[in-house]
Order: sequence, then structure tokens, then C-alpha cells
Amino acid sequence: MSNLDDVLNGAFIEQEQQETKSKQIEDRIKSYDGASALLPSRQYGKPVNPEKFGLTLRSIIERNDPHLAAFLGISTGYHKRKEEEEAALEEMKKSMLEKTEALRQRNMSQKEFRERNVLRGLRPDGGRFF
Repeated sequence: MSNLDDVLNGAFIEQEQQETKSKQIEDRIKSYDGASALLPSRQYGKPVNPEKFGLTLRSIIERNDPHLAAFLGISTGYHKRKEEEEAALEEMKKSMLEKTEALRQRNMSQKEFRERNVLRGLRPDGGRFF
């Protein structure tokens, strides 16, 4: 009988650990705005089943917690794409600043050229007056 008791005790402990883990996951999901009402019901002692999650709930989880989304197997790469978009935007900003600075330098150079020509009695474009 003690062998059966050990098996039953082990099964009970395993179920309680699974329930604790599932409850923590559910509490974490419920902490996100709008997710609480979308969370499907679950039988006591059973793991959270992300296959029962709707698209909206999956999106909320991934947007708020990419680590939990990866753990549940519902990650779509949202954060990676977002980081790539932000990096591309920063690169574009940097490029625009460099081009703007190059244009500013060229404009300053042309302005100095025109001013020198006027001081020498030449036309601003460098030609002679008739």
C-alpha cells in the first residue's frame, strides 16, 4: 500500500505544482489591460492552453510580455520586427542629418564664393559685368 500512497502523493504534488504555475501565468496575463476578460477558463490542475487563446489575447500577451509569449509558444516576432523598424528609423534619421550637414556646408561654401565675387567687383556667379 505504501507504493500506491507514494504514487498518489507524487501525483497530488505534481498537480499542485502545475496549478501554482498555471495560476501565476494567469495572474500575469490578467495584469495586462483588457486581457482578463479574454482569458479562457481552465480546469483545476491543468496547464494553461494557449491554443484556446484568441488572436486578441495573443496580441496583448506578446505586446506586453515577449518572454511569456515565447514560453507559451505564441510569439510571432513582433518585438524583433519592432526593434528592426526602430533601428532602420534611427539609421534614416542619421543619414538625413548627415545629408543636411553636407548641404549646409555646400551652401556656406557657395555663399562665401558669391560674397568674394561681389567684393572683387564680379557678378555673384563669378562672371564679369559688361
